[in-house]
Amino acid sequence: MKNVLDIFLKQNQMTRYDLSKKVGISEQTLSKAAKRDPKTYSVKTLVAIASGTGYSPGEVLDKLLAIRDSEAVYIASTLKEIRQKVKEKEDVFIIQGEFSSLAKEIKQSSLSESAELGFQLGMGGGGSYVVWAINRMINSFGGKKEEENLKDDIMTLYTIKFLNSSEAMLRLKQLDY
Repeated sequence: MKNVLDIFLKQNQMTRYDLSKKVGISEQTLSKAAKRDPKTYSVKTLVAIASGTGYSPGEVLDKLLAIRDSEAVYIASTLKEIRQKVKEKEDVFIIQGEFSSLAKEIKQSSLSESAELGFQLGMGGGGSYVVWAINRMINSFGGKKEEENLKDDIMTLYTIKFLNSSEAMLRLKQLDY
Protein backbone atom coordinates (compact mmCIF):
# COMPACT_ATOMS: atom_id res chain seq x y z
CA MET A 1 0.00 0.00 0.00
CA LYS A 2 1.30 3.44 -0.85
CA ASN A 3 2.18 5.87 1.89
CA VAL A 4 -0.70 8.31 1.58
CA LEU A 5 0.30 10.37 4.62
CA ASP A 6 3.78 11.16 3.28
CA ILE A 7 2.37 12.16 -0.12
CA PHE A 8 -0.12 14.49 1.62
CA LEU A 9 2.57 15.99 3.85
CA LYS A 10 4.94 16.51 0.91
CA GLN A 11 2.14 18.34 -0.95
CA ASN A 12 1.99 20.62 2.09
CA GLN A 13 5.80 21.06 2.26
CA MET A 14 6.08 19.01 5.47
CA THR A 15 7.56 15.74 6.70
CA ARG A 16 6.44 13.47 9.51
CA TYR A 17 9.24 14.96 11.62
CA ASP A 18 8.02 18.53 10.95
CA LEU A 19 4.45 17.58 11.84
CA SER A 20 5.47 15.77 15.03
CA LYS A 21 7.43 18.79 16.25
CA LYS A 22 4.67 21.23 15.30
CA VAL A 23 1.76 19.47 17.02
CA GLY A 24 3.40 17.21 19.60
CA ILE A 25 2.38 13.85 18.15
CA SER A 26 5.09 11.21 18.14
CA GLU A 27 6.89 10.28 14.93
CA GLN A 28 6.23 6.65 15.81
CA THR A 29 2.47 7.28 15.79
CA LEU A 30 2.75 8.98 12.41
CA SER A 31 4.97 6.19 11.07
CA LYS A 32 2.40 3.57 12.10
CA ALA A 33 -0.42 5.63 10.58
CA ALA A 34 1.52 6.04 7.33
CA LYS A 35 1.47 2.26 6.83
CA ARG A 36 -2.31 2.02 7.14
CA ASP A 37 -5.34 2.97 5.11
CA PRO A 38 -6.39 6.56 6.00
CA LYS A 39 -9.95 5.43 6.81
CA THR A 40 -8.49 3.56 9.83
CA TYR A 41 -6.70 6.62 11.29
CA SER A 42 -7.73 7.52 14.82
CA VAL A 43 -9.50 10.79 15.53
CA LYS A 44 -6.45 11.89 17.54
CA THR A 45 -4.20 11.35 14.51
CA LEU A 46 -6.56 13.17 12.11
CA VAL A 47 -6.90 16.11 14.53
CA ALA A 48 -3.10 16.32 14.88
CA ILE A 49 -2.58 16.26 11.11
CA ALA A 50 -5.32 18.87 10.70
CA SER A 51 -3.87 21.25 13.29
CA GLY A 52 -0.42 20.92 11.73
CA THR A 53 -1.57 21.57 8.18
CA GLY A 54 -4.34 24.14 8.67
CA TYR A 55 -7.19 21.96 7.41
CA SER A 56 -10.18 20.60 9.31
CA PRO A 57 -10.03 16.90 10.28
CA GLY A 58 -12.74 16.18 7.68
CA GLU A 59 -10.78 17.96 4.95
CA VAL A 60 -7.64 16.01 5.90
CA LEU A 61 -9.49 12.70 5.67
CA ASP A 62 -11.04 13.69 2.33
CA LYS A 63 -7.63 14.67 0.93
CA LEU A 64 -5.99 11.49 2.22
CA LEU A 65 -8.72 9.31 0.70
CA ALA A 66 -8.46 11.19 -2.61
CA ILE A 67 -4.68 10.52 -2.68
CA ARG A 68 -5.27 6.86 -1.80
CA ASP A 69 -7.71 6.47 -4.69
CA SER A 70 -5.54 8.38 -7.18
CA GLU A 71 -2.46 7.39 -9.15
CA ALA A 72 -0.31 9.74 -7.02
CA VAL A 73 3.03 8.38 -5.81
CA TYR A 74 5.66 9.80 -3.51
CA ILE A 75 8.36 11.87 -5.21
CA ALA A 76 11.70 11.64 -3.42
CA SER A 77 14.03 14.50 -4.19
CA THR A 78 16.65 14.10 -1.44
CA LEU A 79 18.92 11.24 -0.45
CA LYS A 80 17.26 11.15 2.99
CA GLU A 81 13.83 10.66 1.39
CA ILE A 82 15.16 7.91 -0.90
CA ARG A 83 16.73 6.09 2.06
CA GLN A 84 13.48 6.34 4.02
CA LYS A 85 11.35 4.98 1.17
CA VAL A 86 13.75 2.07 0.52
CA LYS A 87 13.96 1.29 4.25
CA GLU A 88 10.15 1.28 4.52
CA LYS A 89 9.90 -0.71 1.27
CA GLU A 90 7.50 1.76 -0.34
CA ASP A 91 5.58 -0.02 -3.13
CA VAL A 92 6.23 2.60 -5.80
CA PHE A 93 7.97 5.96 -5.68
CA ILE A 94 9.77 8.36 -7.99
CA ILE A 95 13.33 9.61 -7.65
CA GLN A 96 13.53 13.12 -9.03
CA GLY A 97 16.33 15.54 -9.75
CA GLU A 98 20.02 14.99 -9.17
CA PHE A 99 19.51 11.59 -7.55
CA SER A 100 17.98 10.09 -10.68
CA SER A 101 21.63 9.56 -11.69
CA LEU A 102 21.79 7.09 -8.79
CA ALA A 103 19.05 5.06 -10.49
CA LYS A 104 20.92 5.24 -13.83
CA GLU A 105 24.09 3.96 -12.18
CA ILE A 106 22.18 1.08 -10.56
CA LYS A 107 20.38 0.17 -13.77
CA GLN A 108 23.63 0.11 -15.76
CA SER A 109 25.34 -2.16 -13.24
CA SER A 110 22.51 -4.71 -13.04
CA LEU A 111 22.00 -7.82 -15.13
CA SER A 112 19.50 -7.98 -17.97
CA GLU A 113 16.10 -9.40 -17.02
CA SER A 114 16.72 -12.72 -18.79
CA ALA A 115 20.20 -13.10 -17.25
CA GLU A 116 18.80 -12.36 -13.80
CA LEU A 117 15.99 -14.89 -14.27
CA GLY A 118 18.54 -17.52 -15.32
CA PHE A 119 20.68 -16.74 -12.30
CA GLN A 120 17.68 -16.95 -9.97
CA LEU A 121 16.59 -20.25 -11.49
CA GLY A 122 20.08 -21.69 -11.10
CA MET A 123 20.26 -20.55 -7.48
CA GLY A 124 16.81 -21.87 -6.60
CA GLY A 125 15.39 -18.36 -6.22
CA GLY A 126 17.83 -17.22 -3.54
CA GLY A 127 20.52 -15.71 -5.74
CA SER A 128 19.65 -12.07 -5.10
CA TYR A 129 19.89 -12.52 -1.38
CA VAL A 130 23.25 -14.30 -1.61
CA VAL A 131 24.62 -11.46 -3.76
CA TRP A 132 23.07 -8.89 -1.39
CA ALA A 133 24.73 -10.52 1.65
CA ILE A 134 28.13 -10.70 -0.08
CA ASN A 135 27.90 -7.05 -1.15
CA ARG A 136 26.97 -6.02 2.40
CA MET A 137 30.08 -7.75 3.75
CA ILE A 138 32.29 -6.14 1.09
CA ASN A 139 30.72 -2.71 1.69
CA SER A 140 31.28 -2.96 5.44
CA PHE A 141 35.04 -2.71 4.75
CA GLY A 142 34.76 0.20 2.30
CA GLY A 143 34.49 3.92 2.92
CA LYS A 144 31.15 4.57 1.16
CA LYS A 145 29.24 1.70 2.75
CA GLU A 146 26.01 3.62 3.39
CA GLU A 147 25.57 4.74 -0.23
CA GLU A 148 26.70 1.36 -1.60
CA ASN A 149 24.27 -0.44 0.73
CA LEU A 150 21.47 1.82 -0.52
CA LYS A 151 22.35 0.95 -4.12
CA ASP A 152 22.41 -2.76 -3.26
CA ASP A 153 19.03 -2.50 -1.52
CA ILE A 154 17.51 -0.72 -4.52
CA MET A 155 19.00 -3.24 -6.95
CA THR A 156 17.68 -6.16 -4.89
CA LEU A 157 14.21 -4.82 -4.09
CA TYR A 158 13.16 -2.60 -7.00
CA THR A 159 12.71 -2.51 -10.74
CA ILE A 160 13.70 0.84 -12.23
CA LYS A 161 11.81 2.57 -15.04
CA PHE A 162 13.02 5.89 -16.38
CA LEU A 163 10.22 8.38 -16.93
CA ASN A 164 12.44 11.08 -18.43
CA SER A 165 16.01 12.39 -18.06
CA SER A 166 15.46 13.57 -14.48
CA GLU A 167 12.93 11.07 -13.08
CA ALA A 168 13.00 7.34 -12.39
CA MET A 169 10.18 5.23 -10.98
CA LEU A 170 11.08 2.50 -8.52
CA ARG A 171 8.62 -0.38 -8.06
CA LEU A 172 9.02 -3.32 -5.70
CA LYS A 173 9.93 -6.41 -7.70
CA GLN A 174 7.57 -8.53 -5.62
CA LEU A 175 4.59 -6.60 -7.02
CA ASP A 176 5.38 -7.97 -10.47
CA TYR A 177 5.27 -11.67 -9.55
